Amino acid sequence: MREFGELLRTHRIGAGLTQQQLADFAMVSVRAIRDLECGRTRSPRAETVRLLADGLRLDEESRADLQQAGGRAAGRSTVAPPAPAGPGGLIVGREAEAAALAAALTEGRPGAGHTGQRLVTVTGVSGVGKTRLALEVAGELHFRHGWSVLWHPSQPVPSINDEQDTVLVTDRRPDPCLLEAHPRLRIVVTALAPTELPGELVFPLGALADDAAVRLLLTHVHRVRPAFRPEPANQAALMGLVHELDGLPSALEFAAGWFMVYSPQHLLERLRSNPLDPTSAHLRDSLRRSLSTLDVDGRELLVRMAEGEDPVHSPYVRDLCVRGLVRHTGSRYEVLNLVRAAVLEPVAGPHLAGGVALTWPV
Repeated sequence: MREFGELLRTHRIGAGLTQQQLADFAMVSVRAIRDLECGRTRSPRAETVRLLADGLRLDEESRADLQQAGGRAAGRSTVAPPAPAGPGGLIVGREAEAAALAAALTEGRPGAGHTGQRLVTVTGVSGVGKTRLALEVAGELHFRHGWSVLWHPSQPVPSINDEQDTVLVTDRRPDPCLLEAHPRLRIVVTALAPTELPGELVFPLGALADDAAVRLLLTHVHRVRPAFRPEPANQAALMGLVHELDGLPSALEFAAGWFMVYSPQHLLERLRSNPLDPTSAHLRDSLRRSLSTLDVDGRELLVRMAEGEDPVHSPYVRDLCVRGLVRHTGSRYEVLNLVRAAVLEPVAGPHLAGGVALTWPV
């Protein structure tokens, strides 16, 4: 029989994954994978083997072989494969949000004498890092609290063990009957807008703070320009870049690729002329998906705010904030720079008014 570490490494390379990528998919630390592959750890926990098999998307036969090599009884998979991982590596600048989300899920566990929060929807503009945050918190619940973690991207009904605390992470509207049937279950939904299900706690995820946004930008820049270093001459440009990009993680990642051909100062000039230009068509489309969740009144308010109108006490401002399209700064609300560019960018089609797109793809 092949050693567990050798078999794990063979499957990982066959899947085209680095150790870091597998760690992100399986919610297992890079060090744990490294120790397993080199033979320092020879008896992985059954749950660790399951998470690795899920991360590798193994078929039933390969999964059974991996379980047997790890000294575990082979069994049929009972969970869906993991959701797509967010940006590789450590999560940046989300420590407070991760702690708050974990606390919302762990406080008031069944049997503790009071009712806790069982359905949390993490909302925010597309690309803000909702799935990455869910990955981080799910890993925390598994490794520090011993919870079972289930992903629900494909199976119609996940298999849930009622003898164990479980968190189900999904990007779809969950069946509310699951919570009624499984008292030790928590559900985390990652979505552009609230599900409106009873008992839902909406957890809006905003953009990164300036310092964290600069750190994340530099992390991505070093992948294309390893020798790049922040210095007094480019510090103002780096800060300007994260402001123009609203601290949005996906936008920072896309913009970092341009460091291969532009200096930070030149890239900032391009951003100021068109914030969507040096990012990508994918970002433009993802922003419009966020806009598509609004009703007519919400869309019209967003257009007016993008053109400079103060919403005063409009009842629709909250909906814009929950979706991460607008943020509260001091005594006023402001539209995200990238959202403003997407709203005011002329779009070919019949639904235009003065060059402003009033409808977006659903």
